[in-house]
Amino acid sequence: MSQLLPAVDSNLAETAAALSHWRSTKPLGARIPEALWSRAVALARTHGVAKVARVLRLDYVRLKRRLMAEAGAAVLPPPGFVEMTLGLAPAGPDCILALSDARGRALRIAWTRPVASEVAAVARSLWEATA
Repeated sequence: MSQLLPAVDSNLAETAAALSHWRSTKPLGARIPEALWSRAVALARTHGVAKVARVLRLDYVRLKRRLMAEAGAAVLPPPGFVEMTLGLAPAGPDCILALSDARGRALRIAWTRPVASEVAAVARSLWEATA
């Protein structure tokens, strides 16, 4: 590993040294402390998962999962309201409203030349029923 260290930055080298010291003092199979994992994830964000996993001798998949989990937590939540513009005239004679949820339930409603208020009323009642 000493051959790799001159080519990396000081934070990566310090973390490699800290992990090496920790490994020398703990029994084989002991869990890596969260503080060291956090440092590794922060380094992977800037240097890439493959390089950090190689230099720190960490499992690539575990490091990538931790990085992805952290990135997923930082994603903004979806908006609470989505505006539907119903003022457009339908292209054909029919209008189909198709809804489905994450559990696989689906609902399909077809109108012949609907009025926008009908579509809005159905959407509103369905939205309130699932809230």
